Amino acid sequence: MKGKRLAVLTSYGIVLSLLLSASSPGTGRILNSAEHEGYPFGKYDPPIQLHIARPVDQTWTYPGGDSIEDNIWYREYRSLLGIEIEHDWTALPGEYSRKLNVLIALGSLPEMFSVSAGQLKQLADADQLEDLTAVYERFASGRTKKLQLGDGGAALASATFNGKLLAIPIVNAPIYEANLLWVRTDWLDKLGLPEPKTLEEVFAIADAFTGQDPDGNNRQDTFGLAINNYLYGGIASVTGFFNAYHAYPQTWIKDGNGQVMYGSIQPEMKRALGKLQEMYRSGQLDREFGVKDSDQVVEDIAANKLGMTFGANWNPYVFLDAVRQNPGMEWKPYAVPSVDGVPAKASVGFSASGYVVVRKGYQHPEAVVKMLNLHEEVVHGARRGEGEFITVEEAGGRINTSRLSFVQSGVSNEDVAESLSLLREAIRNEDGSLLKDALTETDKYGPTLDYLTTGNMDNWAVAHQYFGFETTMDHYSGDRLLMTAFGGQTPTMTEKWAMLDRLEKETFTKIIMGAVSIDEFDRFVKDWNRLGGKAILEEINEPYGGE
Repeated sequence: MKGKRLAVLTSYGIVLSLLLSASSPGTGRILNSAEHEGYPFGKYDPPIQLHIARPVDQTWTYPGGDSIEDNIWYREYRSLLGIEIEHDWTALPGEYSRKLNVLIALGSLPEMFSVSAGQLKQLADADQLEDLTAVYERFASGRTKKLQLGDGGAALASATFNGKLLAIPIVNAPIYEANLLWVRTDWLDKLGLPEPKTLEEVFAIADAFTGQDPDGNNRQDTFGLAINNYLYGGIASVTGFFNAYHAYPQTWIKDGNGQVMYGSIQPEMKRALGKLQEMYRSGQLDREFGVKDSDQVVEDIAANKLGMTFGANWNPYVFLDAVRQNPGMEWKPYAVPSVDGVPAKASVGFSASGYVVVRKGYQHPEAVVKMLNLHEEVVHGARRGEGEFITVEEAGGRINTSRLSFVQSGVSNEDVAESLSLLREAIRNEDGSLLKDALTETDKYGPTLDYLTTGNMDNWAVAHQYFGFETTMDHYSGDRLLMTAFGGQTPTMTEKWAMLDRLEKETFTKIIMGAVSIDEFDRFVKDWNRLGGKAILEEINEPYGGE
């Protein structure tokens, strides 16, 4: 076990070492091979051909004349870096994963390609990936290194095996996932109810929204709380409800000894499920929620059926049609109150949403780092004013071009928090120049300010997302944001997770609807452990175990 523990410590140590060599961005100067080393934007001369595979969504649109094979990002790779992209193959996301799994088994891999956490582990174990440790240290720009470490190094650590960096993680900001409590304040006003500050007040509001005819149609056809048949997600989720009970579903959490546990099987979940069962029995939840997906829940919101929902900061975009159809409808976000007055934490996902890897033996592994440097410089750096790399307005619509970047990364929680703080100051002072150092969300400034000063309903959704940002900033910083402690995939997880996930959702749905007793939760915990959950936890915790 000492050797395994040393390997883990080495993996985290390599993350810190990646800070040691920062290079200043350049402008694509052609370099000879001796100069090339350590230069973030050195151009290959003659150009190199890079064979890749990537998932491509059929809903993607392109500016006139462009395609997935020829677009603004690929042209910039060629002109600035001397990298010519050639697709070995592309596929829709689900098909991509299936095809890649087959090719991994056959050992028939492109030079560079996108992978999931599970595929990364499989390739690492099979020694099929190029070690990127040295080229990252030499070629990553200072901006790239800063942004990649904005999550404290968790994403880079997840891409590091036995001290070797084997992938470029797609860093994201889980803070966006924090569940807020969205409430129809026009119904609060109509019924003379206070804004919710405690969980008991939330329950009182749910009861009133159910029984006091807030839509004024003289029928008891409204429900206090919206939930969807998937239970989780960003719309009509129960995650926020569970968080109120200090329960963290679908989240890997650590106990006091640093051991990873699964949030959905902890005792706090049982108490929260019992309350949901009680609310269902009293009519505060839609009797048919078990067959309604999030789209159907949104339709019920538009039909004036629902008054509260837990969901992400971007929920106003799905409320917008309802607001337009129902003049006077108004939603406001609140922090989730807790069952005992101890501030509730928001459980969120991992800070890496995927990875880009290089096949072992490829001659130019530094190319992946150079493309990442370009992405960070254009999207978050000195070139971020070149908006055509992010969106293009054409024929009255907006085309997302940032998704065409092959090696990309988002911004971390730290970067988002800094940007939102700048956005708040800019709006309060009506001074857009205060956004010059913001890395993201700068597009919210104009529409939000317009809504606040004119009430322009065209900007209702943007402004209300900003209100959600404010709630998130004020209540979910620091240790009140609980990021899942594990972002990879173990062997048993690969084999058993779909079944365990189905078991969890089916059992919880039956409990909420009263089809089974609340004590069925205890049977679920035993079954979850017996059917693979215990083995998964052992696999996750094994590197951190005892002597």
